[in-house]
Amino acid sequence: MSSQRCSRCQKIIHPGDLFYRLLIKVFADFDGVINIRNTNFDIKKEFKKVEALPEDLIEEEVFKEFIFVLCPRCKEIYCANPLFLPLDDAYF
Repeated sequence: MSSQRCSRCQKIIHPGDLFYRLLIKVFADFDGVINIRNTNFDIKKEFKKVEALPEDLIEEEVFKEFIFVLCPRCKEIYCANPLFLPLDDAYF
């Protein structure tokens, strides 16, 4: 097995070293409510618009997955603040 690098700091991770695999899945959710603000809404026209888009672009609107490799230090940094929220007024 060859060495790999931390996705965050680029530190080399040698075979046998401790590392973490970070899997992030972002997917669309539905709360059961459909808001249609335009009363002239034509469903057939909307479907034709979507059919013209590339399939991968449509899929990214519904589901996206990211996989990263982290060294132990970067794993701790990530887990301490995964959304990179400002820490000045944070309450822990």
